[in-house]
Amino acid sequence: MSRKSAFTLIELLVVIAIIAILAAILFPVFAQAKVAAKKTSCLSNMKQHAMSVMMYFSDNNDTAPLIQYLNTYDANPANPDQAIGNLLQPYRKSYPMLASPGSPVGDADRDLDLINPASVAYTQAQYEFNRAIKADYGYNTQYFSVMNYCPSIGMIFMASGTEQSRVNSPADTILFVNSVWDRTSSGAPRAGGNWGIDPPCRRLANGTDTLPPLASGCTGRWWWGGWRPDLPLAWNVFGGAWPYHGEIANVGWADGHATPKRISQLTAGCNVLPSWTGTIFDINKYVWDLF
Repeated sequence: MSRKSAFTLIELLVVIAIIAILAAILFPVFAQAKVAAKKTSCLSNMKQHAMSVMMYFSDNNDTAPLIQYLNTYDANPANPDQAIGNLLQPYRKSYPMLASPGSPVGDADRDLDLINPASVAYTQAQYEFNRAIKADYGYNTQYFSVMNYCPSIGMIFMASGTEQSRVNSPADTILFVNSVWDRTSSGAPRAGGNWGIDPPCRRLANGTDTLPPLASGCTGRWWWGGWRPDLPLAWNVFGGAWPYHGEIANVGWADGHATPKRISQLTAGCNVLPSWTGTIFDINKYVWDLF
């Protein structure tokens, strides 16, 4: 009488071991492919975001879009506040595009009403404003849209746009960088991105300020505290910029192209110290200014 063949315990263990080895090899590959796909998708978003500014320049007398209109964070009244993400919507055509595919932050945190966080019923205009404020594509606002502090003329906040003709080398001048709104106590991104970011330095070694001048009648400028390398868990450790793709952040340039960059590459030509106390020692390598 014939006997049915069957796997022995040893054979089953060998098969299971082979499957485990293959899984250990392939899962990291799949994870890397997923990260690469998100980085590529984010890079496409960044390029469209930068190109929308190029179109805005053409339609608005060679002037960069303002970082924000009123600083009220309220989109509902007759005189609604607007941020750069709202101003670029006619060219970009998508508010979800303001969120990087590489960000772990969900829609609920991005949609939170900034005026009344407990509110769950707010207008479409407020939703769009919240998405614009928490965009993962932070604007190089200190060079492209000065946030003037002007109490002497009755304007606590007054943004002004930079003329495109003032940008000496557009292909080498940062316009946008992936950004973060806040971080948890463990350092993870929280609540979305930030519509504006600070450069790592502002002055040359001789003390000359490279930032555009304030508007007439204004006495100071708004900022986010600069880069804080002394506070590694701070949201603005990199001035608000954030590497969502491993150690990589996507960058949009002032000529409309986009590239991935390491955070260390964003500080070229600059001695980064807390709160703009460092200086630009090589203006030809520095990628934030208009020179």
